[in-house]
Amino acid sequence: MVFGLDQLKENTDYFGLDIGTSSIKIAQLKKSFGKFELISFGSAPVESGVSQSDSAIDKKKISEEVKRLVHSMHLVTKNVVVSLPGSSVFTTVIKLPKMPMSELKKAISFQAEQNIPLKITDVRIDWQIIGESPNSGEVSVMIIAAPIIKTKKVADIVEDAGLDIQAVEINALAVSRSLQANEPLYAVVDIGTYTTEITVVQSNVMTLTRSIPVGGQVMTRAIAQDLNIEEAQAEQFKLKFGVDKERMEGKIFKAAKPILKNLTEEIERSIKYYSDQYNQNVTIIKLTGGGSKTIGIQSFIADQLGMNVVYGNPWAMVVHKPDITNQLNQNAPEFAVAVGLAMRGL
Repeated sequence: MVFGLDQLKENTDYFGLDIGTSSIKIAQLKKSFGKFELISFGSAPVESGVSQSDSAIDKKKISEEVKRLVHSMHLVTKNVVVSLPGSSVFTTVIKLPKMPMSELKKAISFQAEQNIPLKITDVRIDWQIIGESPNSGEVSVMIIAAPIIKTKKVADIVEDAGLDIQAVEINALAVSRSLQANEPLYAVVDIGTYTTEITVVQSNVMTLTRSIPVGGQVMTRAIAQDLNIEEAQAEQFKLKFGVDKERMEGKIFKAAKPILKNLTEEIERSIKYYSDQYNQNVTIIKLTGGGSKTIGIQSFIADQLGMNVVYGNPWAMVVHKPDITNQLNQNAPEFAVAVGLAMRGL
């Protein structure tokens, strides 16, 4: 198993597998004449709380669900690329003098031990150069550390489903790949069930990423408490009315507003940090993740930050049959990770 940014073996068929907190997504692509082509895609719901559990019973449930989904999609290959959420890994950016690659690897290994607040023997390390300064002669390097226990959990689930892991990487890297576009600089806000990952992408390179404990379920819980209703009913209200202040007399918006304010403040803080570090201004935000589909979130973030906020579409670079365009567009925010994993190495 490979963790990080290594290239896959050539001429290997594989698919991207995203094991999320509320669903499993799979995408398989091929590259033909320089373009990505869709072979297959699919998703299956996951029982609440199961994917976060470390119990053998719950891991077995996920494995069985993955196996059923693969079977239903009639996938031929068993090779798979999987990912870890940002909340499971540690990332840091360091600056080093320019030096030969052999020396750089040794320097990064030393710096990893100094900068990662985890035992180096308990993690898998990877890194990528994210920028060079012609004036100072320094290179900026992002170091990614994933606890071995986390990578082993994913490996156990996937291998128990009868699949062969070709590579493991982090969600933010996969999303950055799937949303490559003409914009030289943008931020990705990936809103999940329990967490949101904020990533800044410059020239198609992930230059900053962080995970915050704000997601769709946090909003649902706030709505349930404020309206004094069960969380299941609050979730239904959120799905139907969203957080639009014009709907349901603004009651849902009022209940969710503190969570939304916290979310936008964290986005703003991340963008400001990037601006201070790299002296460049992020002007566009791309939303992904199931939580981003909540009605009213896009306009709220745009109004609060005074920025251009759009939905990221991982299918934009993928050739597919015209009759499924509407279906793909409807689930686009949720498939950014799976599509990015499927693009790796192509």
